[in-house]
Amino acid sequence: MQPGRPRNLVTAALMLANALAALEATAVAAAVPTAVGELGGMARYSWVFSAYLLASTTTVPLYGKLADLYGRRRVFHLAVALFLLGSALSGAAASFDQLIFFRALQGLGAGGVQPIAMILVGDIFTLEERGRIQGLFSGVWGAASLLGPPLGGLITDAMSWRWIFYLNVPLGLGAALILERYLREEEAAPPGTRRLDVLGTLVLTGSVTALLVALLEGGGLGGFGNPRTLALFAAAAGGLGLFLWQERRAADPMLPLTLFRERVIGVSAAINVVIGTMLFSITAFVPMWSQGVTGGSAVAAGAALTPMLFGWPIASVVSGRILLRTGYRRQVIFGGVVAIGGGLLLVHAGRAAVRAEVMAAVLVIGVGLGFLALPSLIAVQNVVPWQRRGVATSALQFCRTIGGTVAVAALGALLNAHLEQLGGGGAAAAGGRLGAGTGPGLDPNAALDPALRARLAPPALAALTAALASGLHAVFVAIAVAAVAGLALACSSPAGCRGGARRPGRWTRPRRPWRPRRRWE
Repeated sequence: MQPGRPRNLVTAALMLANALAALEATAVAAAVPTAVGELGGMARYSWVFSAYLLASTTTVPLYGKLADLYGRRRVFHLAVALFLLGSALSGAAASFDQLIFFRALQGLGAGGVQPIAMILVGDIFTLEERGRIQGLFSGVWGAASLLGPPLGGLITDAMSWRWIFYLNVPLGLGAALILERYLREEEAAPPGTRRLDVLGTLVLTGSVTALLVALLEGGGLGGFGNPRTLALFAAAAGGLGLFLWQERRAADPMLPLTLFRERVIGVSAAINVVIGTMLFSITAFVPMWSQGVTGGSAVAAGAALTPMLFGWPIASVVSGRILLRTGYRRQVIFGGVVAIGGGLLLVHAGRAAVRAEVMAAVLVIGVGLGFLALPSLIAVQNVVPWQRRGVATSALQFCRTIGGTVAVAALGALLNAHLEQLGGGGAAAAGGRLGAGTGPGLDPNAALDPALRARLAPPALAALTAALASGLHAVFVAIAVAAVAGLALACSSPAGCRGGARRPGRWTRPRRPWRPRRRWE
């Protein structure tokens, strides 16, 4: 697509879509603790996030394939329509079960909105422009994210958490209308060559669903040794094996496994698993820590995420501008080191219950993730042709969201198990059981609902806060371990991955033209 007014408007539409995803991730995170406190369901708190992530994760590769076969624009419109329908229905949810179901519908659309926006950026900009534009996109994402947490908290406190979902509607409609009017793209695959791997999509969805249910519900069914939980794990493993078999035999697989034979793509995909693990875990559990442990409002819960959503876009902008000079490997290693520093700071701050220190840790982690995410995306887009760019880009998004989906589910199970253990064995701060002296069945949802929290007796509130703080500390330790894994993967990046010209299978720095050296030089 040639530079000019149409490309500028298309870019603006894609930025709107990016802002849509950012507002969803941050404003909702600030509002969900209040929503769960109102509707109940602390034991299934993470399902509000996991249902959305499950639907968006399993559909990302399918959207990438659809974008390659039918064109980016029409698939983008389908994704936006599903996302906005799910948003409107989530805002109108009358029960916790309805909220989970409508969040899943919303996720079906989200699986295509952000990945296709990233695919189109790779289509309409050259390599030299791509780093700068991707950095600009991260800046827009950061601006929307900065607005999201305080706006989400203010709307939740002043009106209702339901309005958080309604905010997505005007942004999504605006992006779709602009894209429909001005985007002109390459011809999609001829009708006779369009083949969808429906079986692969269904098998992957089933196996990931079984894994999530096993992780989320296992602790409540008597532990992970429960026969039902073990059966779910076995079904997940069997489904994964069947998916790999199907992708090898399919004529046009949903997720071509041959992509990962290219070392740049394989390492970048693994790094994105770590990025998703850290990003979605912090988004899900830091607001809970802020509102449940320190007793903050929904505004304070949203503000706790703001530093990360400020550090990430700044790091991305800097990364995009210097990528051609520094190369891919140096940047991801630097990002891994910074993320570890932030993870260790988060562990210390979570135990000490110091809000300012947690916000500083979140800022450092955001900077580290920014230096991990952008180079890995540009490196992958640079080593594949247009016909496979949709699948390759969506594969990275898939790895990021599957990492976040499984991590939020697993850490939610860890938190539930920790609360159950402390509830039965006592909280040190209260000197006994969670219910001791306050009546049996102390509801952990009360920690997230300001009205219920205000009615608790001081001993009960102390016991509840101590139990929640201890469980979330274990979650923060797991996030720090993920950062260590990210650095190990970054160190294994190909040494030849540098910014510059395109060559099959490599991403190398452009060489200056050779000229004979004079004797006196």
